Amino acid sequence: MNNSLKSALTAVVLYSFSLGLTSPALAAAEASLLLGLSAGWQGVENRVQVEELESLRPHRVLALSSAWTGSLSEGAASGKNQDEEIMALYAAWRNFPAQEPAVDLALSFDEASPDRFKDSRGRYQVQTGPAVQSVNGPWARYGPGAALFLGNRGTSAPVTIRPGSSALFAPGRSVRDFTLEFWAYPNAMENGEQLLSWTAAGNQRIFCEALRNRLKWTFQELFHSPGGGGSGLTIVLEGRTPLVPRTWSHHLIRYNADSGLLEYLINGKIENIAYTSASGGEGGDVYTPRLNRDGAFVLGGRFSGILDEFRIYNRVITRPGRTALENSGRTSLDLPELAKFPRSGGRIETRALDLGERNSRVLRIEAAGGRLSQVRGQRRMAVKNTYAGRGSFRFPDNSALQFFIRAGEEPYQFSRIPWIPIVPGEPAPETVRGRYVQVAAAFYPSGDCETTPYLEEIRIVYDKNEAPYPPSLVTARALDGAVELSWRPSPDEDTRGYLIYYGTTSGVYYGEGAQPGPSPVDAGNRTSLRIEGLRNGTLYFFALAAYDGSGRRPEELHPGKFSKEVSARPLRMNQ
Repeated sequence: MNNSLKSALTAVVLYSFSLGLTSPALAAAEASLLLGLSAGWQGVENRVQVEELESLRPHRVLALSSAWTGSLSEGAASGKNQDEEIMALYAAWRNFPAQEPAVDLALSFDEASPDRFKDSRGRYQVQTGPAVQSVNGPWARYGPGAALFLGNRGTSAPVTIRPGSSALFAPGRSVRDFTLEFWAYPNAMENGEQLLSWTAAGNQRIFCEALRNRLKWTFQELFHSPGGGGSGLTIVLEGRTPLVPRTWSHHLIRYNADSGLLEYLINGKIENIAYTSASGGEGGDVYTPRLNRDGAFVLGGRFSGILDEFRIYNRVITRPGRTALENSGRTSLDLPELAKFPRSGGRIETRALDLGERNSRVLRIEAAGGRLSQVRGQRRMAVKNTYAGRGSFRFPDNSALQFFIRAGEEPYQFSRIPWIPIVPGEPAPETVRGRYVQVAAAFYPSGDCETTPYLEEIRIVYDKNEAPYPPSLVTARALDGAVELSWRPSPDEDTRGYLIYYGTTSGVYYGEGAQPGPSPVDAGNRTSLRIEGLRNGTLYFFALAAYDGSGRRPEELHPGKFSKEVSARPLRMNQ
């Protein structure tokens, strides 16, 4: 092989190698956008029934909230587009919003410290002592907090609740229908532990204490005859179901003044009943509550364990499964949902996330998470299973996560774009393209609603549609009233054409008057162009940019960076 041929081949190899170092025409590099982990969840704009939990994983995770914060429409759960209705929130009590007017007292213990415990209805004053503490969300039955009682046997009451003048249990009131409810998590259930008491003048009491691993309710001097004479009744209701230590249970006392029926329910099931009548049975004169002065409630006076969601209603709460007010006259309301997490599940939606370039294609999403379950016998939630990156998030107890995605070029038009279901790790449909992307996730609890899935991260993997490299070796040759430009093509294989920018000031390309039109001029996919209609004697500056095929209209062309600037001064060369 002669020297000239060797030199030619060497030049070709070196030229090819130099293009390989600089050309993005090779396989496009994947980019990713992270939510969760160290990046946090600030990109999640809308949440329904979902909250952030800490101390379970190294970073905060998203999981179903046990505090009722909103409602899910069918469209939200299924991923259908329902515009603004998808994330509509309403002020509601957990699972029974129609009953809000019936709530007389609502003590959620969700405040961060005992000295901030309060009745959200504003009718009762709450005072706390040193024998009560606040515990956070994973230890609570509902919401972000609960009250931990330390088994105080002294004179200082852990929580004292005094009625105001507008309260149902205000001094001197003749009470008709009422309901009391709370959740209890006892440590040991020793005999004599007192969970709740009401005391007033004249030895009037409502008393709830532990006896043989059951709860016993005593109503003393509370129910009086219609005529008002004589002493009041003493009624005892004892639960039949033994309570398991370190396990949550729901307790409810309800009274119907029309029939005189007083009932005790545990976990929605009737444990015992009594009639507040002179005969002790159905029929006859009904004795109703008449409250003496100086009455107050005390919670956890001699109790070791946790209480949550103590409420009083001025109506009767019916058994589970009954529709509110259905065939029950003026007094009844539906019993609240007793499951820890809402059966309808929850949902998150990210804001419109900017991928940086038009027509960027989402390749897939990756996710990591698992499920959380209450550890039996302990006051905590624990990680049960984890998934990382791929596959459907479906667990043996029927808890699940489902993901949706949509993309577009404008961040304010997403309400018109339908949601597309997507499985983590699997390729996204080709149609998921645009500068902006939104991801949604639907959270579904276990069949018994005691377990929630959790989400630790979402990673959006995409092909950032970077604009092509500019052309090289741009030259400008001055002519009479024109400039002829030529250039070497951009090395990007998806280049569809070139824009020529011109002007009379260096770096400022707002030129007008040229025959092809104002700056920029679309040169198409050619590599040279004569710009006619320029003024002789004026120095013009030019820069070129390559564009790809992502734009559907001329104004949507996707140009890249400018080439090196060149200049030329058109002149008349002859007479």
